[in-house]
Amino acid sequence: SSLFLLSGCSRSQKKFVLRGVPNSFPSELINSLSTSWEFSPIKDIELRKFPYYSSLQEKTDLLVLNDGWISALPINSFQEIKADNIRNSFSKQTSSFLDGLGETYSKKILPIAVSPWVILLRNEGSLALKNMNSWKVLLSSSLTNQIVFPNSPYLLISIAQKINLGNNFTAIKSQAKSYDDKNALNWVISGRANAAVLPLSRCVDNLISDPRLSVLFPIEGSPLNWTLLASPSLPSDSFSTDWFNSLWGATYLSRVIRKGFLPPIDLSEIRRQNINVPEKYLSIFLPDESVWKKCWSLPILSSERKKDLALNWNNS
Repeated sequence: SSLFLLSGCSRSQKKFVLRGVPNSFPSELINSLSTSWEFSPIKDIELRKFPYYSSLQEKTDLLVLNDGWISALPINSFQEIKADNIRNSFSKQTSSFLDGLGETYSKKILPIAVSPWVILLRNEGSLALKNMNSWKVLLSSSLTNQIVFPNSPYLLISIAQKINLGNNFTAIKSQAKSYDDKNALNWVISGRANAAVLPLSRCVDNLISDPRLSVLFPIEGSPLNWTLLASPSLPSDSFSTDWFNSLWGATYLSRVIRKGFLPPIDLSEIRRQNINVPEKYLSIFLPDESVWKKCWSLPILSSERKKDLALNWNNS
């Protein structure tokens, strides 16, 4: 998970500060900012200390984060983000994601981009894989002890259920080389693992530049990784939708999609536009509607339910 903060500065500076983890969000968002904002990066060492807790004690106007961080936010103290003209254009996928958060969160969270989790492979042709179009490919004997998974029982259980493994996760667990969100890509590039499960946005540059790499977007659909805005203190009437419109406007649209992100609106609207992406990866960057509509988001879980899932996973 990753996040960045939009923090208010003193009046004398007359600037708001955009804080973020570089490469964890579309950099075009920075280019979309008005002159009243500036960017200040969060370093990895800060991220491990959960910087939003300390930053929220300062004046913080907007926070941008991936959905894995949501449940840790003090959401009751956050402001609503109305942005009706954006919300009214949300796709069914986006509305379903917000519904899964519940009313308290959905009014205070604004999705601005989404990236599907995919399967990244190294030297696919030499792996003798089975069920190539399905998540069942993860169970191929050539991938035993060769896959880097995210450290999220919740996400992995949701995938296991899509391929009818029930509550027996032994088959998937036997395929694991490691559980390492942060370094998954490096495991595969270095050859220490043959596959990884990660968001498309985290591997797309290497996918295009490294001929050894390929990616699978299973026909069952994929879990979705959301990039979100939340507002600790910015009044609703001060929220500007210009950033969103610029990020997904004609200037940046193709560039952001080539980075593995999609907007939170219907893909049919995007397909009608002239999107410049490599033909080889068109079905990955702009998946077919029959696959996209099967993708799913992970609702927020109570702490008790999280413990139950972790227990089920560990005891399997």
